[in-house]
Amino acid sequence: MTLFTQSLVRVIAVCLFVGTASSARAFQSDGSRGSRNVELISHLPLGGMKSASGSASAGFESLGRNTGYVLLEQESGRPHAFVGTNGDEPGVLAINIADPSSPFLAGSWNASYETGELIHFRHGSRYYLVVTQPAYGASILEVGDPDEGQFDPVLDIIIAGGLHHGFAYRHSNGRSYLFLTGGQDILVYDIDRLVTAKEADPVASIQLPEEQAMIDYGYYSMKAQYEAESESDRLYAAGAGGYYVLDVTDVQNPAPLASINSAAIRIGHSISATPDGSHVITGTGYRTAPMRIFDLRPVFDGTISMARTAVGAWTADWESYVENHELRWPFVFTASLDQGLQVFNMMNPFEPYTVGYYRTWDGPKAGLSNDATDRTGAWDVDVRNLDGLIAVTDANTGLWLFQMEGFEGWDGRGWGFPNVSAVQNWDNGPTESSRW
Repeated sequence: MTLFTQSLVRVIAVCLFVGTASSARAFQSDGSRGSRNVELISHLPLGGMKSASGSASAGFESLGRNTGYVLLEQESGRPHAFVGTNGDEPGVLAINIADPSSPFLAGSWNASYETGELIHFRHGSRYYLVVTQPAYGASILEVGDPDEGQFDPVLDIIIAGGLHHGFAYRHSNGRSYLFLTGGQDILVYDIDRLVTAKEADPVASIQLPEEQAMIDYGYYSMKAQYEAESESDRLYAAGAGGYYVLDVTDVQNPAPLASINSAAIRIGHSISATPDGSHVITGTGYRTAPMRIFDLRPVFDGTISMARTAVGAWTADWESYVENHELRWPFVFTASLDQGLQVFNMMNPFEPYTVGYYRTWDGPKAGLSNDATDRTGAWDVDVRNLDGLIAVTDANTGLWLFQMEGFEGWDGRGWGFPNVSAVQNWDNGPTESSRW
């Protein structure tokens, strides 16, 4: 089922959402920080910078700790957000959000090196957190009960050049894999071997499908997703030359399926696919660049050999850009630096439009050539599928929790899609999740 031939379920859902989408376009113009349909549930300052006088124009002082990536636990009974920190205190904070209106620090883990992305997976009845470290590699921790300070080291993956991004995936073959990269190949680890046998050797290494002239770089980030129609596992990767789609049904023999290359993109930054795999939303990681939407169907059916022209584009502000995003079709939740949380609707990929926002940073806006403020503001975003809770980390102001009107959770089957997203079904795997 393609993006434009959805079932009656989707049609009903679209009609129900019209009122919310229409009202969301009428943003407040009274100087408030958010749109009317985005409710601030709570804010937990965790470091960063603060104004010496309370005025955004008075200059800022460092608090010694910058807030990095955020990850929400997705299962009921596991009410925690994990937040990476850097600066004087690199590590991970476990925030108890059983009552989202009153979050509190429940536990922490101190890192020896700068932290990168946080990755969560479950193996049997045990829960694990992977902390990437760009100067070192990655640390795997068992997080039994974060409220009791249970961050138990399991294994370190030491890689020359470090690791910065990754993704944990429940494969259709019944096994679970951890994909990691530090700017070169994507290394594939068997999760059972990692946590049971303590073996840190990858079972596969995925190279770029084609060599890129004058770019000494590999992959930057990736996400894996099951494609129900072809019953295949696909890896969506951003890196040198743009973006790539690979069939990883056999992880040791990945097969290139599609490439996306634009003259404006030297190294792709982020990528997510719609639940049916027909379109991808991409980020570039530099200012003035919008998020671009590409239609992959002409590549898959052989009409064109490579996607070069975006069918749609979106930006909150041409002087800013999206650092990270989460796709829960038709919504794309973004951490847009000094524009804060921004949510846009890509139901019509030719005309994506903003449906909600909240500015988490009210300090000075970064300039196009001001390195000192280039990384201010909203850094990462995550979404909890079971109830629609939205978490945003701001490098300066800490952790923010939101709800968006009309979005009380996400299950693809409610939109006429397979129920596949970045959230994994660790019990039954993707084939069960994709059933209609």
